Amino acid sequence: MSKPQRHAIFMAAVLGAFLVIRPGTAGAFSSGPLDGLTNAPGEGNCTGCHASFPLNSGTGTLEVLGLPALYTPGSAYLVEIRLADPAAARWGFEFTIIDGQGDSQGSLSPVDGNTQVSTGGAFGRTYAKHTSAGTNPGQTGQNSWTVSWTAPPAGAGGLGLFVAGNAANGNGTNSGDRIYATDFIMAEENLSAASLPGPVAELMPCFPNPFNPRTVVSFELAEDAGVSLTVFDVRGLQVRTLHRGDLPAGVHRFVWQGDDAAGRPQPSGLYIARLTGPDGRDLSAPVKMTLAR
Repeated sequence: MSKPQRHAIFMAAVLGAFLVIRPGTAGAFSSGPLDGLTNAPGEGNCTGCHASFPLNSGTGTLEVLGLPALYTPGSAYLVEIRLADPAAARWGFEFTIIDGQGDSQGSLSPVDGNTQVSTGGAFGRTYAKHTSAGTNPGQTGQNSWTVSWTAPPAGAGGLGLFVAGNAANGNGTNSGDRIYATDFIMAEENLSAASLPGPVAELMPCFPNPFNPRTVVSFELAEDAGVSLTVFDVRGLQVRTLHRGDLPAGVHRFVWQGDDAAGRPQPSGLYIARLTGPDGRDLSAPVKMTLAR
C-alpha cells in the first residue's frame, strides 16, 4: 500500500472516530496482541476484547520511560514501558511510534525474549508488543518491557508513541482485566528553536493533526520568557488561551481538548495556534490544526 493510500485511510479513520473498537477481535493473545490496538489515532485498544472495565478505569499506571522531549534524528533509545496494577498477575502491551500523518517512523527491535516487533494492521504500522514469556504469569504489582528504537533521519518532525497495556488477572479468559492507554509526544531536535539562528521561540506542528478529541501544541523557548499560547478560529476569534505567563527556556507542551474557555466542545474545522509575547507580537509563525469530529 502506497503512503498516499495509507494517509487517505488514516484521514478517513480519524474523521470517522478517534477511538475505534474493532469488532470480532478474539482471544487473550498471550503470545502477542493483534496489530493496531495501541489507542493511536484511527486505532482501537484492548477493551475490544477485554471489555469488563472502561479504558483507564483502574487504579494502576502506564508509563513511557527512556524517551526525551526532543529526539535526535538517527539516535538509538531504549524505550521502557512500565505497567502497574495491584490486582494484576499477568501482563501485556503494544505500542507504535508515528508521525503527524499516521505513518510509522524509526525502527523498532526487541532486546530480549520478552518483546517482539511486527508490521500490519489497517495502516501498515510497526508495533512492539509482548511475547508469551513477556506476560510473566504470576508476577504481581507491576511489569516492564524494554524495546530499542532508532529515531528516523532528519525531517520527520513531531512524533507520538501510543501504547496500550493489559493488566490481566490471569484467569485464562478475557474477563476481569484492566486496560490502560497513554501516549508520549516528542519534537525533533533539529527543528527546534535551539538549532535556528535568531528566533526567541519556535511553535512546532501540532500532534496529532487532524485530531479528535485532543491535540498537543508544543513550542521551545531559547530563553526564559513571558508568553501566551492562544487558539483562534478561522474568523480570527479567540477560542481558548492554553497558557499565559512566564516559562523557562526549553520545550513546553500544552493539550487542547477542542473546547473553548467555558469547556464547550467546538465544531469541526480549521483552528490556529499563536505564540505571542507580552506585547502581543508573534514569537513564531502560527500553526494550523484541524479538528475532525
